[in-house]
Amino acid sequence: MRCPTVADLPPPPAGRAGWPWTEESPRLPDGAWPRITIITPSYQQAQFIEETIRSVLLQGYPDLEYFVLDGGSTDGTREIIAKYTPWLAGWRCEKDRGQSAAVNEGWAKATGDILAWINSDDWYQPGILAAVTRAATEKPAATWFAGHVDDHTADGTFIKRHPPRHMPLEELLGRHDYGFHQPGMFWRREHLRAVGPLDESLHNSFDCDLWARSVSAGHILECLEAPAARFRRHRMSKTGGNATRMLAEDRVVWSRYAGQLTPESRRRAERWLRAYESDRLLMSVYQLLAAGRRGKALGQLFRHTHLIPYLRPASLYFGALFRVIAFQKPAPWFLQKTK
Repeated sequence: MRCPTVADLPPPPAGRAGWPWTEESPRLPDGAWPRITIITPSYQQAQFIEETIRSVLLQGYPDLEYFVLDGGSTDGTREIIAKYTPWLAGWRCEKDRGQSAAVNEGWAKATGDILAWINSDDWYQPGILAAVTRAATEKPAATWFAGHVDDHTADGTFIKRHPPRHMPLEELLGRHDYGFHQPGMFWRREHLRAVGPLDESLHNSFDCDLWARSVSAGHILECLEAPAARFRRHRMSKTGGNATRMLAEDRVVWSRYAGQLTPESRRRAERWLRAYESDRLLMSVYQLLAAGRRGKALGQLFRHTHLIPYLRPASLYFGALFRVIAFQKPAPWFLQKTK
């Protein structure tokens, strides 16, 4: 399907202008372009999903296949998706097994040469599908592509840019100077066929597991200069909203692949990962505290005393411990971050 124009789509909500509401990407000419399949998994993201959908449809790309797979939202998401039915290869709004299962479902239906997924609270930058196609044409041996990803607040305020870079396995497992950011990634079909689908047993770290499998198999990330996507930070997002589960699942990924490292590389990766985990520990404790789960928060602190030397300063640990024991609110920095 050729991407629609702004004039073809339903009018944007009142007050919305610019990309992707009243602007569109330059349209590529007709020709033998590789088909690109995009999957959007969704659940309870009515406030964001229309921006996501339009950022895919308004790419001006000649051969797009787009599936939106929602887990049964009750917040008005169904009605928003339905408005765009004529331009979708398929969609549903019914209970499913979660985000990774929805992406796998979409990829199983895909007929594209290049595949990707964009979550329903993120959105693509204009022209990224054209940029990926150019890179795939110029680098026929490359199977994995990524552009820059910009973090934004819930209201669209820019926070920081994440340039892509290929990471060796030790840096990936240690989450050191992270160069992989999912919204900006695209894969050739044969890449995903070779490394396998997302691991549906993982709730948060299934993307990291896919990266590890890809790196272990020798796939090198092809980094683009183009801005690819915008990642929205908000308190309900999975990435920022469940640090406790991420701590546990990152260790699952570690256990699967760390054996491939040399002893020296493994020690280095372990130090990096513990430094990363020390930051996630504080987020986990304060998320639990904010949810009224003080016992769980205390358990997290006791289980992770080995991370105290990695906190800068170490007093942050004892400050969190005091707040939990004294029935106080989370630290001001956490409350500000989650507004």
